[in-house]
Amino acid sequence: MSWFRSQRTTQRACSRPALRLESLDERVVPTVLYYGGNLLTHVQAQAVYYGNEWSSVPTGGTQPTPAAVDASLHDLVTGAYLQALTGAGYGVGTGSSTAGAIDTSALASGSTITDASIQARLQADIKSGLVQAPNSQTLYVIYVQPNVAVNLGGGQGTTQQGILGYHGAFGGTTATGTATTIRYAVIAYPGGTVGNSSLGTAPVDQLTAVASHEVAEATTDPDVNYSTLGWYDPQRGEIGDITENNPAALVRLDGYLVQEVAAQNDSLLVLSPPSSPPPPASPPPPASPPPPTTVGTSTNFLTGSVRRVSSQTSVATLTFDVLPGSGATLPTGTLDLVYNGYVVAAGTLQKVNGIEQFTFTVQITGHGTLALDAYYTGNTQFSSSFSSPVYVTV
Repeated sequence: MSWFRSQRTTQRACSRPALRLESLDERVVPTVLYYGGNLLTHVQAQAVYYGNEWSSVPTGGTQPTPAAVDASLHDLVTGAYLQALTGAGYGVGTGSSTAGAIDTSALASGSTITDASIQARLQADIKSGLVQAPNSQTLYVIYVQPNVAVNLGGGQGTTQQGILGYHGAFGGTTATGTATTIRYAVIAYPGGTVGNSSLGTAPVDQLTAVASHEVAEATTDPDVNYSTLGWYDPQRGEIGDITENNPAALVRLDGYLVQEVAAQNDSLLVLSPPSSPPPPASPPPPASPPPPTTVGTSTNFLTGSVRRVSSQTSVATLTFDVLPGSGATLPTGTLDLVYNGYVVAAGTLQKVNGIEQFTFTVQITGHGTLALDAYYTGNTQFSSSFSSPVYVTV
């Protein structure tokens, strides 16, 4: 969602012995998972230039003109960048773009505006007809004028604190008052006396690189923090977040600086410009993601199953159920027990009382509370899924 998050501080615990699981297998689990949310399968992007300074940008300067930014956004959503996401199996294809609109609201140089005010302004622009009408594929890419910072609200930080851009969704209305979901991305202009965060590149390069990051995430996970997740890594976030600190991720594509995002196995999704322009025909619809599953703890665990075998060692028994999102067919396959992102135990699901489940027995050393997850690896009929954390106190 955002670039260069602040590092967290950690505190040392007092003198009790450290908790440790006896690891059976240090396989790193697959990370980018589909949670069943909406996708922008063929995004319809429109740039919105927020602030009156965008209405009189001289050509040849360091600030790119709206026409130049429009061209970069069009290349991003219609060409090889989104084609790479198709090839990676994210279920999205190339899209289209509409000429950008300039919102000439007066923004004071050196000021900080809020995300809430940006949402309100975008809603007003939809109501007035300044921007295209929203639909299920619409993405408004909002470029804030230079020397204006943005506060995301809710303690999420500001564009002066390492955030270069972000995206999200909110409940709004069309121009006629019909309820709809409005999806948008915000791109901050680097530097200035306001101190906005910078990649250290030319302003135009930062705008195109950050836009690529946000477009990739907004198409594959448009409703983050609003509704059901799309493609998401439960440990590392969205596909742009995973690679944002990789120096090899910033590359040139069709002359524009863009960020390569993550493939489903967290590797860098390398971009390959097409050898010839793509045909004008519409791309085929993406394959539908497999049906979802849910992983839950059974009542066997909730009754309590941690026993002490010595002063420092305990044995915990945990039973997890894997249920289909719908229908009578039961998921089959493998269930992993995950601790700190690593698989510490694995087993094949077994049908018990009409439910597919598996019971783990793990040895725990020390005292305290462990957070464990179960990960269903999926099969040809069902998608993978994580359980909610299970907390085991010894």
